[in-house]
Amino acid sequence: MQAPFLRRLGLAALIAIVLLGIVITIIHEHGASHSDRPRAQLARENGMVIVTDDSPLMKRLHVEPVTTSRLAHGLRVPGMVQAQPTRSINILTPVTGHVTATSLQPGQIVHKGDVLAVLASGDLDQAYADLLKARAQETYQAQVVKRAQEVLSIGGNARKDLDSASNDLAQARAERQRAERRLESLNSRTDQDGEGLVRLVAPIDGLVASTTLAPGVNITDATAVQAVLLDISRVQIDAEIPEESAGMVSVGQPMNAAISALPGRHCIAPVQSIDPALHSDTRRVIAHILCDNPDGALRPNMFADVEIAVQQPDMVIIPKTALLMNNDRLTVFVQDGAPMHFRRRAVTVSYDEGESVRVLSGLQGGEHIVTRGAILLNDND
Repeated sequence: MQAPFLRRLGLAALIAIVLLGIVITIIHEHGASHSDRPRAQLARENGMVIVTDDSPLMKRLHVEPVTTSRLAHGLRVPGMVQAQPTRSINILTPVTGHVTATSLQPGQIVHKGDVLAVLASGDLDQAYADLLKARAQETYQAQVVKRAQEVLSIGGNARKDLDSASNDLAQARAERQRAERRLESLNSRTDQDGEGLVRLVAPIDGLVASTTLAPGVNITDATAVQAVLLDISRVQIDAEIPEESAGMVSVGQPMNAAISALPGRHCIAPVQSIDPALHSDTRRVIAHILCDNPDGALRPNMFADVEIAVQQPDMVIIPKTALLMNNDRLTVFVQDGAPMHFRRRAVTVSYDEGESVRVLSGLQGGEHIVTRGAILLNDND
């Protein structure tokens, strides 16, 4: 009887040991599952995302204040090379006459002092004759004064006679000076006085823009322009500013003009002046810069592509890394109240500032946003 009892007792003990092992295993697995469960990293309350204090996200989120900047924006407008008005010389003849010689051609380079044309003129003959008469009269009056002084010295003449002779001499001297200046204005040369020839002389180094002078031409109007000389060692570039942008451009702003016909040729200079009125036909105002042109490669009426650096109002600037796409909208996470409390907010931006963007709406300077790591909030939103 004892053996069966012992066998039953051993079997019961074995079953108890197996059950205890199963219980221990279940308890161990249950405990392990609780220890491996991830801790909550975020909480949500009324649309707000709250990062918990012990969350690993604390180290991965970068929160920075929103800044504002004033950026220079390039205003692109058409332009044209022009000769400076002060370096454009109209050539007129001082007298009427007949053109006896000229070799002037448009595009020709001339230098100061070069003879542009020679005119045969009766006016010059008259001017030369007037000078001869004035010189003779001055010589005569000088002799009269000398005789009056001699007579007065021996008491044979009145003082008033000497005064009258001196007055006549002064008038003769003034007339001689007037006649000389008249000949000088006609570009007369002393070694050729009396020939009746007027020489048109170039007053500057420059380029012949146009001319109507030709051998045999009779000039009957001394006020008519016979040729135009341009000094293009320095030119101006005219930029055509649209009416709606006229208020953005002011004197002193940098302007960069690229010459269309000369690849790689640029003229960079501040705006020198701006016309006071718009052109009625184009509704544009002209801004001018000055450009050195020592090689003469820039010619009047060449086209230019002009860019003017204009200042814009203060803009909100944020890094592109702060942007998230949500339901076809660009959004950012904005700190709301306490640190690590964020709300999603839609924004509109302009993609033209390199690694940053201009925010057109949705943010203000001084607010704090998530600039890096925002995708972690997005994934859990």
